[in-house]
Amino acid sequence: MYRLLPDLSDNYAQLFLDKTTVNQEPIFIEDFKVNTGRVHNFTTNNQPFSISDESLDAGRLNPSLNIVEAFELLDNTYAPLATRDAQGNPIYYEDQLDIFAGRDARLAGTILLPNGLFKGRRVDIWAGYQLADGSILTSDDASRLVPLPGTTVPVQVVGKDGPVNGQEFRTQTGFYIRKYLDPAEGSGRRGRRSDVAFIRYRFAEVLLNAAEAAFELGQNSLSAEYLNLVRQRAGLTTPLTEITFDRIVHERRVELVFEGHTLFDMKRWRLAHVVWDGSQMTVNDLISNIGAARKKNTQPYGLWPYKYYNPGSPNNGKWLFREVKPSPVTGASRFQFGNYYSNIGDDIVSANPKIVKQPNQ
Repeated sequence: MYRLLPDLSDNYAQLFLDKTTVNQEPIFIEDFKVNTGRVHNFTTNNQPFSISDESLDAGRLNPSLNIVEAFELLDNTYAPLATRDAQGNPIYYEDQLDIFAGRDARLAGTILLPNGLFKGRRVDIWAGYQLADGSILTSDDASRLVPLPGTTVPVQVVGKDGPVNGQEFRTQTGFYIRKYLDPAEGSGRRGRRSDVAFIRYRFAEVLLNAAEAAFELGQNSLSAEYLNLVRQRAGLTTPLTEITFDRIVHERRVELVFEGHTLFDMKRWRLAHVVWDGSQMTVNDLISNIGAARKKNTQPYGLWPYKYYNPGSPNNGKWLFREVKPSPVTGASRFQFGNYYSNIGDDIVSANPKIVKQPNQ
């Protein structure tokens, strides 16, 4: 497994960037090279707006809070991010990153979190000020300044990287993607673009495939051995001993997210119509049953940070968070049964009348 950098989140992110021979995890890649003109727009399209090379493209892919909360705690348990205490009061944090502490290192290696680093700069993600009475003071753009209550000097009241509902190039969920994002100078310019390779098959997937096969054969100890090899790189040092189908599903989801596997895995397991059943989600749906293979996941939620403004309060200037369904999210994902099967065209049936069309087609 790739294990070169001391920071395990940086190490995981670097796995997708390192083209040297020391990175022996990739097995099959689609490569790109700037000096040959074979490049792509992934970084151009998905870089943070405030750190973009040209401010012409950014923030098109916004990871959801749904996937953020799937990354478990370091004691192998699942828990939603702590936004409120047992009495329902907001929890205040000194640093935005504190709410994500103590989790699977792959989280910060996969997703660019609020106040996270990219190209040596911090992303500027916050939705506004929350005042003492619970109201929100914000703006529709970071450049439009507003004075705080009791003051006369206009100040920035929303992040340069969002979130602002519907604002182009800014995050809508409170997150940007980090996996495959190229930190090289000029990688976010339309004229240069990026030559980061897309890894189509890598050793971690081999281990996850083997773990699933062993589990299906009733070889739980062998399945656990394969899973633990993948998890150790993520800082999950307490070995798994009891393997369940939910564990198999979870591990593939967090290790391989944004690599093109989720849809096909859900189809293969015959779970696509369950997790994408077309119904609306609530916050309770979002934060419950984390780690369950059949958990509903029909709508993307966001986590919006707010800076608390209440001079004299010990929490003044600290951060609190709210689970938000961004306003562009109106529909809900529905997977239809017919999509489990490939289409057999009328021309094929006409050529061989014994062929029967697939169900629901």
